[in-house]
Amino acid sequence: MLRRNVLKNASCLFVAAAVLFSTFGAYGADDASPIKLRILTYNIQIGRAPGGSYSDPAQARLDKTGNVIKASDPDVAGLQEVDCKTERSGVSVDQLGELSQQTGLIGTFAPKTKLPGGDYGIGTLSKTPPIQSRFVHMKGSAHTRVLQILEFERFVFFNTHLPLTQENRLAAVAVIEEEAKKYEKPIILVGDLNAEPDSQEIQELEKNWKNLGPDDPTFPSPEPTVRIDYIFLRNAKSFNVLETEVIPDPETSDHRPVFCVVEFE
Repeated sequence: MLRRNVLKNASCLFVAAAVLFSTFGAYGADDASPIKLRILTYNIQIGRAPGGSYSDPAQARLDKTGNVIKASDPDVAGLQEVDCKTERSGVSVDQLGELSQQTGLIGTFAPKTKLPGGDYGIGTLSKTPPIQSRFVHMKGSAHTRVLQILEFERFVFFNTHLPLTQENRLAAVAVIEEEAKKYEKPIILVGDLNAEPDSQEIQELEKNWKNLGPDDPTFPSPEPTVRIDYIFLRNAKSFNVLETEVIPDPETSDHRPVFCVVEFE
C-alpha cells in the first residue's frame, strides 16, 4: 500500500491565523545564515497517560500534553498518535487543533486511518506555515501508516510513525528514502520508529541521515528501557547539535518526548 496525498482543505488541517508571521521568523533571516531549529518529536498517545484507556474520551488530558510542548518551545514538533474528531476522543475534538491553540503553533494534520467519527494520524506543529504539505500512506500490520512531508522555505520536515513489524518498517524506510531523494534542501526526520538503535531499519537510515537525538531510552515512559523515538538530519553541508535530551516526563504519554537544538546549513 502506497498512496500520496496533498493536504489542502482537510477538516483536520488546522491553521492558527494569529501566528502566521514572516516565514523566516524562527529559522534565519536569509539564505546565507545558518538555520537554528528547536525540534521536538512526541508520541502523545492521543492524550492518554500511561495505562490510560483509549476508549474513554474523559482520559484525554491535552492540557498536560500542551504544557509539555510549550515547555520545550519548539520551532517545529512532530506528533504521533493524534485523533481528530473520533468517538474515542470526542467527535467534536480536533486534538491537533486544540494543541495548536494551546501552544500558539500552526498545526498540520496527516490522517493515516479512519476510525468511528473521524481520523487517527500524526501531526506537525510549527512556528511558521509550511510552503506546502503532503503525505504518503504506507503499509502497516495493524493499520495504515503515514509519512508526513512539510516543506518550509529553507528545510523540509518529515514526520512519521513506523509499523510494528520489521518487514513493514524496512518497506517504510525505503519509502522515506524515495521521498528524501526529491529534495536538495536539508531534511529533518522525526518520529516513533518502533525500532531500536541496533536494528536493520535504523542502520539503513544512518547510511544517509545523521542521528541527532541522545542515546537514552524513550519507551515506556514511566521507566524507559528502549529507544524508539528519533530525530535525524539529511542534506546539511554542516551541522552542530547544541542541545539534545529525552525529556524526563513519565506521566503524560507512554513515550517520552525527544528534543534537540541544531544549527545547520
